Amino acid sequence: MNGAPALSVASLCTAAKVRRLSRRVSQIYDEALGPHGLTVGQYGLLACLSRRRGAAIGALATLLAADASTVSRLVKPLAAAGLILIRSAPDDRRSKLVWLSDDGHRRRSAAQTGWQAAQDRMAAALGDGRLAALRFMLDDAHERLEDSE
Repeated sequence: MNGAPALSVASLCTAAKVRRLSRRVSQIYDEALGPHGLTVGQYGLLACLSRRRGAAIGALATLLAADASTVSRLVKPLAAAGLILIRSAPDDRRSKLVWLSDDGHRRRSAAQTGWQAAQDRMAAALGDGRLAALRFMLDDAHERLEDSE
């Protein structure tokens, strides 16, 4: 025994550390967006749709770096709330496109202040240098892991 503390699997597991950080960051954004009746995932979907004239679930999944089932779970409550519309594609009636409704545009616009508050909280907690480094490391790691397939 060398006296060094044994390292647990959790202290070495990259997935556990990334998931822990992801949960905390999501909590910060969800708290800021909660008064607007949105989660960070829902806000991201509305923001993505605000720049498009209709999009298929698969295309949205690619844009949001999510899987189609996750996007479908985000779409259902937003459609029920009247924030998005689901319409048949003009060129293929079997294919469905998701559109932002007028209420969806208004809600996304109002929620922008909550999103900005979360952005500011992240910057205040981490500082500009750490935040820039974190963003770089996340993008770089994602790219390297995509390239390793």
